[in-house]
Amino acid sequence: MSTQPVSTPWQLPWPEGTIARYWTVAGATVDITDNGKTDGWRYDTKCTGCPHKDAFKIEDSAHRSSQTHASVCRALPRPAVTA
Repeated sequence: MSTQPVSTPWQLPWPEGTIARYWTVAGATVDITDNGKTDGWRYDTKCTGCPHKDAFKIEDSAHRSSQTHASVCRALPRPAVTA
C-alpha cells in the first residue's frame, strides 16, 4: 500500500507578516499578522478554511481569539488557486 506524505501547517511557508499560526481541527489554519499600525487595530486574524477574520489592538487578544476559533472550526483548508 502506498501512502501520501501529509503536509502540515508548520511545513508550509507562512504568509509575509504572519507572527503566529494555529491549526484548526479540520487542518486549516488561523493566521495572525502584524500589519505594523501603531495607532489602532494592529493584529489581523484570518482563518484559511472559513470566512472568519478579525482585528485586534492587543497581540494577546489576537492569540486567544485565534486559538479559540481554531479549536472549534471544522472548515477544510481552501485549495490554492491555480491559473
